[in-house]
Amino acid sequence: MLFKNKGRIVTREQILSYIWDNEENFVNDNTLTVYIKRIREKIEKDANHPEIIKTVRGLGYKISD
Repeated sequence: MLFKNKGRIVTREQILSYIWDNEENFVNDNTLTVYIKRIREKIEKDANHPEIIKTVRGLGYKISD
């Protein structure tokens, strides 16, 4: 979802509704934070200073252009 919206802010709410599982079990906000952290650890040179997946404080995430 983030890469499909490259260059645009994707809100946490949009991501949470997108990853809602098929059995309609809610994926909570903390789970999203953990997922983003794990993805960053895999794709970023330095997960503590991300260059690809940026956090837009108070809004959500953005994939850099």
